[in-house]
Amino acid sequence: MDKINSDTTQILTYIQEKYSKIGAKVFHPKGAYAKSSGPDEDVLRALSLIRLSGNAIFISQSHEQGERLVIQVLLRLSGGKLDIYAIQLDIGALIAADREQAGFNFQNIIQDIQASEGKVTLFITALGKALEDKSIISALCELVEQKSIPILSVISMKDFRGLEEIPELSGLFRFILIEKSNCDKRDKSVLIIGASSLFGNAVYRTFTQEYKNVKGTGFSKASSFGFDKLDVTCEEEVKVYFAKHPHFDIVIYIAGEANADIAEKEKDKARMLNVDAVSTIAHYAKNCKFVYISSEYVFDGSNGPYGSGSKANPINYYGWTKLEGEKVSLKNFPDSLVIRLGALYGYNGPDDKETTVSKLIASLDKTEPLKADNVQIKHPLLLEDAAKTLLKLLDYGASGIYQTNGPEGLNKQEMTERIAAVRNKMTGSVFSYPIIGIEQAGLAAKPLNTHMVNVDTPRPFDEGIRFVLSQRQA
Repeated sequence: MDKINSDTTQILTYIQEKYSKIGAKVFHPKGAYAKSSGPDEDVLRALSLIRLSGNAIFISQSHEQGERLVIQVLLRLSGGKLDIYAIQLDIGALIAADREQAGFNFQNIIQDIQASEGKVTLFITALGKALEDKSIISALCELVEQKSIPILSVISMKDFRGLEEIPELSGLFRFILIEKSNCDKRDKSVLIIGASSLFGNAVYRTFTQEYKNVKGTGFSKASSFGFDKLDVTCEEEVKVYFAKHPHFDIVIYIAGEANADIAEKEKDKARMLNVDAVSTIAHYAKNCKFVYISSEYVFDGSNGPYGSGSKANPINYYGWTKLEGEKVSLKNFPDSLVIRLGALYGYNGPDDKETTVSKLIASLDKTEPLKADNVQIKHPLLLEDAAKTLLKLLDYGASGIYQTNGPEGLNKQEMTERIAAVRNKMTGSVFSYPIIGIEQAGLAAKPLNTHMVNVDTPRPFDEGIRFVLSQRQA
């Protein structure tokens, strides 16, 4: 770039003068937006994700709603000052100005912004237009991987679906699904089948706060939670239950076998719970919005990141049953919603089913060296965040397949080290023994790295662990 003063305001002026005709300009917050109160939950999450990955992309029902959050993020990044340092770049205008040189011009703008050494944030508008130009896609991938410039954007759900078709780019973005406005108390009836399960209990807690009429079912632990007992593998029980309760607006299926090793060993049971039960429910649950909770294990883990439309290729029986369960749901319920989740962790109470994370937390109380797998990469996802994503997808009227998993890929050794560090900061408790990385195998084959494109990126792992440890101590 031409020689200019390193003062940030001069860099901004220089960029606007040089590139205003091709879509770049200094971004000034509008008065009403700048004065809006915060911090908002989505703003705090965006700040965390920018620190972690260098970007946060809001999915919103309106650009105005998303821009309001962008301004709040920029205000926080600037320490609350109104002289925000940001360049707004309209990808559509950039391409329209000179389609043949769009990629080259984009790179020039980025090089000039980089002269600010991270002091200037890039606010991209019309991000979905990037799909029209391969050179811009390539330049965006390189930019996001570098994390040299904080990036913000606002897109529609339609544009998200388009970007998702290019996982090499969308897998680098940290999408945040903004909660729709005017959803104070949802006036619909909800049935959660499997509400006594780990995730089911978190969904039940979340939904009872937001919906007027929520019922839960369970099986072996139903009575201890106060839920209706329902054996989903028994057609007569399902028939009688829905004859008694025929008018649920939303039915969420969270029952099933979620342990890949058990599914490999008890295949008939896994198929009945994860596939056949959905077909049975479809006969008796009429005119409802059906939600099927699926898994990252529908992918083989060899070539991520994966969009919702990427080829599924499960390598164990559990993954196969989940993929078949998806197909049955989509076939039998025309407006059904399938949500694939990463490795769930959290804390509902002392009677929770064990998860990878809960086992690792417990292991830190031992007075001996620990051995943890250092091969398989998981993307841990907090229960509350997954439940909130499901809530928002229903508010958006989403149907088809969506995905959410944690923003970080970690093996068990790395998770253990991070948990130990967070626990040390919170409690002063030091784990003074070695954490040894080894390869651990189970009965079922496990995919190496099922990194999925998120419709709604949860909080980073360290923040989630702080939340879980505080819940356990309460």
